[in-house]
Amino acid sequence: MDEFDGGWTVLQRRQDNTNFYRTWAEYKKGFGYVEKSFWLGNDNIHILTSSGKYELRIDLGDWTGNKWYAIYKTFAVGNETNKYILTVGGYSGNAKDSLTYHNRMKFTTKDRDNDKWSKNCAEHAKGGWWYLDCHHTNLNGIYKKGESHYWNVVSWDGIKNVYYSMKFARMMIRRL
Repeated sequence: MDEFDGGWTVLQRRQDNTNFYRTWAEYKKGFGYVEKSFWLGNDNIHILTSSGKYELRIDLGDWTGNKWYAIYKTFAVGNETNKYILTVGGYSGNAKDSLTYHNRMKFTTKDRDNDKWSKNCAEHAKGGWWYLDCHHTNLNGIYKKGESHYWNVVSWDGIKNVYYSMKFARMMIRRL
């Protein structure tokens, strides 16, 4: 699949050490710079995905030039009242399916604990995400180079491991 065959809207990009350890209000509104690393904002993502059926594509790259992708034919994010609950399914790609684990999870930030763990996953993983108890993917974690001894980095389980920080991550959607 050619990622440039049209119609994609980028929701998130990680390619530098922009701080993603943010509050609920910041994730709601969005932050960063679109030409660098950013989060579009949960309200914006909800508005987009509630207007029709969308697919999600995630592109990942490591520090040695390897690239992976994951496509989900179903992607939606609920409204703030529903705590931006994630709906995702219909996986294909060459990266392991690590996002389906987070399906039907509510968004958690350092100041709003909506995960299933007894503690706050966002505090430990250092970024807002749809945590269960806690994660198989953490694209909003700390941006570090390569292998780490912590699971709070920008990671995707099945590519190296949850301790390996990706050099690049991008989430984008397209209307079906």
